[in-house]
Amino acid sequence: MKERLLVLAKAAPQLSQKYEHLVCVAGITDSGEWRRIYPIPWSIFWKSSGRNFRKKSWIEYELEDEKPSDHRPESRKIKPETITPLGAASFQEIDALLKAKITTLEELAAKGAKVESLGVVAPRQILDFREMSNEHYKEESEKARQMNLFGEAAVKLDIPAYKYQYMFKDDDGGKTHEMLCEDWEVGELYRNCEDYRKQGKYKDENEVHRKVRQKMLVEIGSKKPLYFIVGTHSRWPTFMVISVVYPTKTDIMALAGTPEMKKAY
Repeated sequence: MKERLLVLAKAAPQLSQKYEHLVCVAGITDSGEWRRIYPIPWSIFWKSSGRNFRKKSWIEYELEDEKPSDHRPESRKIKPETITPLGAASFQEIDALLKAKITTLEELAAKGAKVESLGVVAPRQILDFREMSNEHYKEESEKARQMNLFGEAAVKLDIPAYKYQYMFKDDDGGKTHEMLCEDWEVGELYRNCEDYRKQGKYKDENEVHRKVRQKMLVEIGSKKPLYFIVGTHSRWPTFMVISVVYPTKTDIMALAGTPEMKKAY
């Protein structure tokens, strides 16, 4: 069976013994269902791949099975070799789909991950975006070294020594959430800033964190409309931010005359 998906989340690549690195991809199908698909090998996103696709675009693929592939109802195993990019979606389309599905973390927690493990929240107030040590850094670095040594990995992916988390409120109740952000964009931003530090362009790690924070908290955090796609890990029921969806400058210009944008500003 073929299925079409509007890709709304590309999380940071994770180590895999079979595929070297896997990418968590999630979004909304053309029938309006939340979907998490795998395996998506990291190699699909190489420039040489003819199946490379971006967040906020439509893709088509074949399912291995129509039934959930793990304990989370939205998960499906697909045939990665059948992925076909279909082109970008307009932000108006994305905005309408997400606005209709907004929930809160309290509502998701009440349902439980076995009922709903993907969702979208609209942060009412973003309080902070701060670094945290990657507790699995040593373990993942050792695994990566072994894979490169014995698995002859084609491309080495640096394991980040730090990850980042958002502190935000998503409802009027005033509860503050602290949530790990696994958006691929954050990982790449950190790696780029860390490269600048190694080249002497940034003074130290503190400047690296300031640059990342400036981008994710000040620049992106001020965008409207702003959505957090949240999802659970396969091993733990805890929700994390797997994607930050926001309009580009071009999107904002296209949205400028809509009633929603006039109300937002």
